[in-house]
Amino acid sequence: MRTHRRHRVLALLAAAVTALTLGGCGNTPDDPAPRAVPMPSEDIPSGFDVTFRWLPNGVFDVSGQEGTFVRAFVESFELANAGRSVQWGYRGFEEAAPSNIAQMIEVYPAETSATHPGVGSAFFTGLRRVDDADWTRIVLCRYGYRSVQVADDEWSGRLDAPRPVEIDFRRGGVVPPSNIRGTARTPHGDVFGDWHVTRYDFAAIYPHTTADERACAAGTPAEVPTHLPAQATSPQPPMTPIPGWWASSPL
Repeated sequence: MRTHRRHRVLALLAAAVTALTLGGCGNTPDDPAPRAVPMPSEDIPSGFDVTFRWLPNGVFDVSGQEGTFVRAFVESFELANAGRSVQWGYRGFEEAAPSNIAQMIEVYPAETSATHPGVGSAFFTGLRRVDDADWTRIVLCRYGYRSVQVADDEWSGRLDAPRPVEIDFRRGGVVPPSNIRGTARTPHGDVFGDWHVTRYDFAAIYPHTTADERACAAGTPAEVPTHLPAQATSPQPPMTPIPGWWASSPL
């Protein structure tokens, strides 16, 4: 009698477990929880946990059409360079880039890798611009910091040397959207419009020091860290992206 009752209880428990498993297959414990903001591994190359912060000034409107286009291209290039493929750029990046974009990415060696990942933030601010009809050149200053993993539980703190970045682009056709800001690290769609980059120099460093190099070195914004621990057991965390991208949008 007890054996029969025990078998019946076990059968009921098994049926209940089966019902829970089948009924909850859309949201099992193994399923990832929904996220409003993508995790870094989904949208950035392995080993490159770097956020982008754009510091506004009078050179160009970070929130305007120019700002959307410039920061989308610059961020895309950094991601593509780190991942060694144009596919890491935002949607529309390859179409908005010069035809030799794949070769351009290979020219600049990646500073981090899956073996030695880097964590930190890159800062950009406008230095000067040149306008000629539908053509524009914007010179940026790039700053940054990162912690690079050199061994288990050992991270090396590094400050990126200030450097100019030059981007030439032409307008035409569909314009990029404006006033995009939010908590997401990457956009959800093509934000380039029909504008096109004709020339891009990720590190405009020349044999003879230029006025742009000196200006970038002399004008480090207060928001940029000036000191990191040389060695630490954990990385200096990245800052939140500014202005960021919409966490949910039709783009």
